[in-house]
Amino acid sequence: MRLRAAGLLAAAMIALGVGQAVTAPKPAEIVTHWQLEASFGDILPIQVTASGEGAPRTFWYMRYKITNTTGQDRVFVPEFILYTDTGELLRAGRNIPGSAFQAIKEVANDPLLLDLSDMAGRLLQGQENAKEGVAIWNDFDPSAAAFDVFVSGLSGETVELKLPKPIRVKETDAFGKQVEVVKDKIILAKTLQRHYRISVEAADRSHTALQLAEEQWVMR
Repeated sequence: MRLRAAGLLAAAMIALGVGQAVTAPKPAEIVTHWQLEASFGDILPIQVTASGEGAPRTFWYMRYKITNTTGQDRVFVPEFILYTDTGELLRAGRNIPGSAFQAIKEVANDPLLLDLSDMAGRLLQGQENAKEGVAIWNDFDPSAAAFDVFVSGLSGETVELKLPKPIRVKETDAFGKQVEVVKDKIILAKTLQRHYRISVEAADRSHTALQLAEEQWVMR
């Protein structure tokens, strides 16, 4: 089943108490905002025994390269969200032991490879200043037959979406405290949606590279 950004948005609105469907707008057909160049490798499995654990577990990773050809320096804040057709959502870098990143660096034989936190920050212009990083996820639902990876931080295009009715959500304030605020609109950003299908049995999945089926830009 293909996962659509509009469907995710509608589901989120329902979860937040908005009773009517919300349709996500589409990105502009002609690029009107800055946009970084990005290239991606396959999604690969790796088995790593983290500190304090007695057995290896599976992690998934994807190498990528980001180049700034926009005409001026940019602040790059990457986010990679994996969303399965069974409804599981995983953020790259969340609860990932450092030993997993070190193991990937060794396999890649690339001492300059950066993890997600080190990729964030000022990105200078030009091919010579391109950065290469890796997104890492914990293992996901073995019953999943497909998933999408949403990559944000690549474009400056955003759109303001008015909600059907105000909602109450929790946010972190300037002092790091959780506070409840009322929202009557949300900001969507141009995001790259990469779709993957899993064509092997769950038992064989941890030894198989997962290749891209299709991709598109969405507002999310």
